Amino acid sequence: MRKAPSFGLGAVTVVASIGMIAGLAVAQKGKPKPPVLHEDLPVDPSSQQTPTIGSAGSGNPAAFQAGKKVVPKPPLDDPEQAPKGEPVLGTKGFAADRQTQMTPDTNTGKEDTLHYVSVFNPDVLPFKRMSAFEAVADNYNLHVRRTATTELPVGGPVNDRARDRFYGSVLIQLSKGKSVALPSVAPDMRILSYEVNPRVPLVFEKDGADNFFVRSDESSASGTYRLVFFADADSGYFAPNLPAKAYTPRTMPVPPELKPSLPAKVMAQARITLRNLRVNEDMPLGEAFNALVAYFRAFEAKTLPVSKGDVYRELCDSQAGVCRHRAFAFMITANALGIPTRFVENEAHAFVEVWFPERRWQRIDLGGAALRMEVTGADDKTLHRPSGEDPFAKPPEYKQNYTQLEGEINGLTQQQKDDKRAPLDQAPASSQFGPGAGSAGGTGSNAGGTGPSGGTNITPDPRLPQAPKDPHKDDPRLDILDWSASAYRGASLRVAAYIHVGTRPLVNHPIDVYIAPAGKKGENSIPLGRAVTGPDGKFNQEFTVPSSVGLAAYDIFLSSPEDAYFNAALSEE
Repeated sequence: MRKAPSFGLGAVTVVASIGMIAGLAVAQKGKPKPPVLHEDLPVDPSSQQTPTIGSAGSGNPAAFQAGKKVVPKPPLDDPEQAPKGEPVLGTKGFAADRQTQMTPDTNTGKEDTLHYVSVFNPDVLPFKRMSAFEAVADNYNLHVRRTATTELPVGGPVNDRARDRFYGSVLIQLSKGKSVALPSVAPDMRILSYEVNPRVPLVFEKDGADNFFVRSDESSASGTYRLVFFADADSGYFAPNLPAKAYTPRTMPVPPELKPSLPAKVMAQARITLRNLRVNEDMPLGEAFNALVAYFRAFEAKTLPVSKGDVYRELCDSQAGVCRHRAFAFMITANALGIPTRFVENEAHAFVEVWFPERRWQRIDLGGAALRMEVTGADDKTLHRPSGEDPFAKPPEYKQNYTQLEGEINGLTQQQKDDKRAPLDQAPASSQFGPGAGSAGGTGSNAGGTGPSGGTNITPDPRLPQAPKDPHKDDPRLDILDWSASAYRGASLRVAAYIHVGTRPLVNHPIDVYIAPAGKKGENSIPLGRAVTGPDGKFNQEFTVPSSVGLAAYDIFLSSPEDAYFNAALSEE
């Protein structure tokens, strides 16, 4: 194997910070003096902060900090003592089973009272992911294109400030080898740890639309179990925004495996909708996307005209329908424009996920119609607070519905609602922890790309769990092309690389960059940040070296997260 590239940190040229370098350069106009050696800097306390409270050990932490709240671990109670009426995943019934397809309907009038079961803390109400679909058939039925599942590793770093943390607590019906649908908070949710009562080893997996499952391969697995798991997800998913770079739908770089594909009949109808909305592939991405959001958020619960046999056409032309009609029609229209879009639903709500360059999958709510919702399981829970506000159009039809906690919402206290509604300049986002998170003005990220995040990650440290290989997926190769021979603490380290599968470059693919003590094969690796490949599959980027690292030689490693199309991968040692 090729040896990992190395660089020296303070081996010959050592300064305490980039600010000292700048000051020295300004002061010296003549012959430069030799670099000055310095003592190791004291460890930066912020680099040691962690959101968890209590040792995780082989199970879950006792609690974690989410903004100004401390979220305690759910009780690992005996399933026999579970609250009456709590759904048991793996059985048929309300809020317990997953749909394998979605058939659009024409019942576009006002909804009756909706019933929602909370399983996460912080609670993402009403956006629990239970069934996600990314493909559409000629008859408009939505389904999952790739139903084969990939096993997911358990574990990973817990203090990534670009990710939000959650507890999940569910009842599951297990039998040997049977996969049970598991709700999730986001497509890239990672299971960091879990506990189960009675004790039994579990395997987590997901399909091509990022629907999650859990199973046990133990012959003794039989009956109902309480599963409590600790998870995290990319903060950017909950705080949707446009890419920083200007694109049109036509020029937006989309990896081949994500490019939308619609049947000819469906595409023809979607093109009519785009023409009616005066939206096309050559408009600025933000203008085109905001036009779609504004139109579909303005749907109203009302009766459709007499049917002419094309449910999509009728929904779009009449702007009639509740959450599932809006999400269904939006998914088809956005895919026709070239924006990868999924339909996601649970027992009480439907919404969409869209994929943008730099941002990856993001949750877009299009609203609903019912003004009454019954929530169970949310007692004493925190409501999740995204790290950024939704910047897209919000017509009146969208503002006045249950997804904005308007109307009659039973099962939540007024304090829970007030905490959720508080603006970010008055209360921190759920992603924040450490000093400053307990008051306004924290520094949570809403970029979703400031650190290792997205997909299922692997780190260079061989002592941590490694992602298994899916034989149905391609294995990326991560080649480091160039790097800084030396770097300063607090200053920048430049890394250039090429990411590819065979001769095909991976476009717009996220790559996490690490350093580790030289010759240790990745042990005690330190994340520096995330890069995203360009149209040629390459990146050339500078990363800030933490001021807390010791003065020594370090190896550079790259990590590519697992997703629905590629296995996780590391650069060579």
